[in-house]
Amino acid sequence: MRSLPQDTEPKHSESRASSPEPSHAAPPLDERTRWNAKFVGGEAQSFEPDPLIVEAAASLPPGAALDLAGGAGRHALWLADRGWRVTLADISDEGLAIAQQRAAAAGLALSLRRESAADTIAWATAHDSHFALIIVCWVLLREHFPAVPRLLAPGGRLVYKTYNAEHPRFCEGHSLRYALDPGELRSAFPALQTLLYRESEGVAELIARAAG
Repeated sequence: MRSLPQDTEPKHSESRASSPEPSHAAPPLDERTRWNAKFVGGEAQSFEPDPLIVEAAASLPPGAALDLAGGAGRHALWLADRGWRVTLADISDEGLAIAQQRAAAAGLALSLRRESAADTIAWATAHDSHFALIIVCWVLLREHFPAVPRLLAPGGRLVYKTYNAEHPRFCEGHSLRYALDPGELRSAFPALQTLLYRESEGVAELIARAAG
């Protein structure tokens, strides 16, 4: 497997990642602006995949994957390096620019979509696209709980991890609109078979499987 680079500076090689496709219906400006500012400020730029993603995907055969609201692409790049065909979707221009630079430096192919999660789901639904793996990590997307499982291929896996309201960050001024209720993720996807569920110290983790 190729080694991913250890910095975020652009390299002078042509990226194999596709240019981000713009949304037909742009998300609220404040959300795009908020996330662009985070990436410009150096936040959310880890290279290492979350341990839950490694736990869920390391033994799976490569297929089509969707990294939904995947930011700078640490999970998308890790999967692409292992042969997955990855669509990375995010509202942030800056986050996807980082992902594109990193993909170019590593010689990896990503399909990038610059749009809201709602637009990504609408696109996948309209094109009858299904994925062997869907990742939702450190973002809530509660309003899309019903739709996400319908994008899984038979036997596909959903990996979901984010904060609940008991996490200390919500005692420090962060809005609870971005938090799960305690225990909420356990029952969020009743059509899927739960393979793993953990919840502690204000973080909930789920690996679930579609029928088939």
